[in-house]
Amino acid sequence: MYSMRRNIMPTQKEELQLNTQQDMSSEDIYVLKKLFTEYVSLYRLELNSGKYEILRLVENTNAKQLVGEEHTIFADYDEFTRRYADAFVPETEQEEFLDWHKCENLKKRLQEKESLTYYYHSVSKDGKDSYYEAYAVKGKADGKNFYIFLGYRNVDVILYKEKAIQEQLQKALDEAKLSNEIIEAIAKSYQYISRIDISKNWFEEISNRAVENMNYKKSGEVTSGNRNACKKFVAEEYQEAFLKFADITTLPVRMKNEETIVMEYQMKDGNWHKLRFIEKKRDKDGNLTHVLCAIRSISDVKKKEQELLQQVAEARKDAALKSRFLSNMSHDIRTPINGIIGMTELADRYPDNLEIQKKCREKLVESARHLVSMVNDILDMNKLETEQFVENDIPFNLAAVLNRVNTDQQMQAGKKKIDYVVDWKKSELNHMYLMGNPVYIEKLLTVITDNAVKFTKPGGNVSVWCREISEDDERAFYEFGCSDNGIGMSEEFAGHAFDMFSQENKTSRTQYEGTGLGLAIAKKITERLGGTIEIKSKKNCGTTVTMTIPFKTGVQNLMQYTENVNTESTEDIPLEGLYALIAEDNELNLEIAKLMLEEKGICVECAADGKEAVAKFEESEPGYYDVIFMDIMMPYMNGWDATRKIRTLQRPDADKIPIIAMSANAFAEDIINSHISGMNWHLTKPIDADKLMTALKECIRKNNIR
Repeated sequence: MYSMRRNIMPTQKEELQLNTQQDMSSEDIYVLKKLFTEYVSLYRLELNSGKYEILRLVENTNAKQLVGEEHTIFADYDEFTRRYADAFVPETEQEEFLDWHKCENLKKRLQEKESLTYYYHSVSKDGKDSYYEAYAVKGKADGKNFYIFLGYRNVDVILYKEKAIQEQLQKALDEAKLSNEIIEAIAKSYQYISRIDISKNWFEEISNRAVENMNYKKSGEVTSGNRNACKKFVAEEYQEAFLKFADITTLPVRMKNEETIVMEYQMKDGNWHKLRFIEKKRDKDGNLTHVLCAIRSISDVKKKEQELLQQVAEARKDAALKSRFLSNMSHDIRTPINGIIGMTELADRYPDNLEIQKKCREKLVESARHLVSMVNDILDMNKLETEQFVENDIPFNLAAVLNRVNTDQQMQAGKKKIDYVVDWKKSELNHMYLMGNPVYIEKLLTVITDNAVKFTKPGGNVSVWCREISEDDERAFYEFGCSDNGIGMSEEFAGHAFDMFSQENKTSRTQYEGTGLGLAIAKKITERLGGTIEIKSKKNCGTTVTMTIPFKTGVQNLMQYTENVNTESTEDIPLEGLYALIAEDNELNLEIAKLMLEEKGICVECAADGKEAVAKFEESEPGYYDVIFMDIMMPYMNGWDATRKIRTLQRPDADKIPIIAMSANAFAEDIINSHISGMNWHLTKPIDADKLMTALKECIRKNNIR
């Protein structure tokens, strides 16, 4: 082989050296002389053994660098070509190069042919590209030996010319292909295309894939064709505009300075089309003589436009609602904050006046709880709006959920002297235990009943009911209802009652504090649970809300997710002398909880995180602690993991000791995760002392502590 970096021609001093000339036939010598005159590198190769002899090799070539100066006869041609390929052939082309030069393959091919030609690419060490021709011709062949001659020459000039011609041809083909593709693409984009000779008032169809069943003619008079098509297919309200636009007699004037004009119109079947005239040819004076007429369907585009317009309208509506909400909230948030600041300052001015101190504390608690309620509503709605919804199907006691909601609301209604009753005539529970999400059910019922109590004046009444209306093999359908004779709402507003931030008027917003998110939250929860919610209301007469929700029916003897309906009083359960462990990393929250418990005579020990709480419990004697209060978000080990760890300890009280969660998170998934981890109760911060004691007494009653 020879260098691929330049075309080196032999000098007159170079002579052919044939050490084995006596083994060659006269035909071989003739072939060799012909090759010698045309090729600058020659080899004689025996294909059976792979031995080869260098017959000619010019100086300063790549091949010369590989073979050196000492020898001209070598034993392995395949090895030589591998070395050459590694040094000078691009990696991506080496496989093909080696395949062609392999002795075995050369022999197979030359058994059928007298000669072979191969072109390959070489890159010199300085990075220059060159192209070469390898020419193999059959020599002496008998049963023992199979000789061939290999010659190599540079063909850069030839290949570059051929390449240039091929590139020009390919470019022309690509341009023609592109033109055809463009034409085909345009034709696919349009249902109908025709060319029009304006002076002759004549059209000829180019393509018609569309306007199915319209029976357009292949050619004919333009004016009469337009009139017929317009009358038959175009919607009446667009016919006049269509005929005016399609009038080809006015096209030269209308398109004097335009290459294309377009109009949109509606068809009788409701679809939308776009008609476009495109300049095709002008005369020497620039007057338009020929045009293309193209029609395409734009129904999908129009539909998307309408959807976008609707989305814009809805976005503007939402923005207006949020703007109104923020405006309202700026007042509602400032009011309790100002109250907190004012009551704190007032209490500081009268440190010895116990009556003022008591009133200040009551107002502080009231304002703080109102702020917490507003924050919870906003966070709940955000989770529901952003699809963060827990769909856990877990067994729960529906009666227990209803009991808790009704107990709380009866207490609130009593404060306003409102008669809150359960309508037992309408109520019927065929399945006590259901599968679903009890936290969201309780939230939903609380929102509805809370609204009823809030918007009913003193002396009014609120009636609630729950009944199973139907069932199938797997589900039971329940109807929940709440009716009041409160202030009601106008018919107009009732249609927007479930909108976010909706409040009927400023007066009611001021009088009845709230975010305007309650019913929106209720609707979102109902829909996520696969149910429906309806509202009927009349101004100054009252409101009735009805919800229908499906539940999977659980095994009726399963232990419920939430506590049983409590028919026993917990008032007489003693707390003094109990030992409690509190796991809480926040010093202020720890101090508050500790004081609440110690006030009832409970002995309290503290842990700064879940890991320390587990260690304290594990190191204590069985039965030493009566209850554990566990924060959720703590360093080193959170409350859920700590609870799981405690429940798996090998000691008799590990699975019995009540563990009560105390968390700043009131979301459904947090409450569910608390119960799943093994906790008995979930309290939401800020901790309410009454709820804390209720939870503790319920756990004592259920676990038979003391």
